[in-house]
Amino acid sequence: MIGHAFEARIYAENVARGFLPATGTLHHYQPVSISPTVRVETGVQEGDTVSMHYDPMIAKLVVWGENRKAALVKLKNCLQNFQVAGLPTNITFLQRLANHWAFEKGLVGTNFIEHFRNDLFIDLNDEAASETYAAARFSASLVAACICEKDHITSKEALLGRDKLHSLWYTHPPFRMHHSAQRKMELEWDAELNGSCQELMKLAITYLPKGSYIIEFEDGGSPGLEVKVTHLGNHNFRVDADGLNTYITLALYSKDNNKHIDIWHGKHHHHYRQSKKVIERSDCATSDKPSSETVSLPKGSVMAPMAGLVVKVLLENGAQVEEGQSILVLEAMKMEHVIKSPRAGYVDGLQVAPGQQVFDTSVLFTIKDK
Repeated sequence: MIGHAFEARIYAENVARGFLPATGTLHHYQPVSISPTVRVETGVQEGDTVSMHYDPMIAKLVVWGENRKAALVKLKNCLQNFQVAGLPTNITFLQRLANHWAFEKGLVGTNFIEHFRNDLFIDLNDEAASETYAAARFSASLVAACICEKDHITSKEALLGRDKLHSLWYTHPPFRMHHSAQRKMELEWDAELNGSCQELMKLAITYLPKGSYIIEFEDGGSPGLEVKVTHLGNHNFRVDADGLNTYITLALYSKDNNKHIDIWHGKHHHHYRQSKKVIERSDCATSDKPSSETVSLPKGSVMAPMAGLVVKVLLENGAQVEEGQSILVLEAMKMEHVIKSPRAGYVDGLQVAPGQQVFDTSVLFTIKDK
């Protein structure tokens, strides 16, 4: 035997929901570069769809090193640079696992995840959640600055050859009399803490005369951040912020009539969306009040945790149920998932039948109070 190797399987799955398989389109897919010591076994490319009919594996990442320590360093680096956007994956979880002290020491076993659950899964009330939230706010500031820079370049190209006076308002920075141009932006961050929470971040962007941006949060929770952006072409940017110079990859795409943004920089990857309507879920702890455009689901609504096929319906509308009682069974990607009642009450609005296909987050039924 020579050296040491690791294999990490990149899956389309929702880790926060118990590693349930996920479906969707690979709107952005950029695996790491292969080499004599890095192999990527994959059968998909950007634009392909991960469907409910097949295994949700996206790729196998295999790395080799002269010893376990060297191989683990290479694994961490590859996971950090393996970019997938458009559907949930287990990449962030794999990074957290590979960086865990016990895994680094080789103290592994079949009960590893369960034994170190508190370390591998961030709790809303955990101190690590505060660090995660702070990192997401910083990334949101970078996203806002990069989007403004990209929009400026797009508008500049569109205005070439047009009215010169009109184009003054779109120079960099945009011309304003006695004040600096400003822009508002709202980003919803998928917290990925419990699989459903979304944190609404409202930002104000001020264009400075020297070409950089001041990014401020409307909640006043942090001081303004000055960001200087250089667009390097395609998805890539270089930013100077908070005394740091870093490279950023930004993926922008449309999904479910919303604009989605994924950002990668350093060890961080965050996903945001810009939407006209925010779905409020009763199981999502958030301090933000819903806007006038918020769409609320009926209390007690139960949604499909994954896209799949209904194979069994165990109860009928009007049936009385207890908390945790099984109601129907979904099948997808070689596994079955039992949908249970979240509380005691009566089944209402159950319209699915065996053989019917449902999509992720489709409302299956509602549990009404007794």
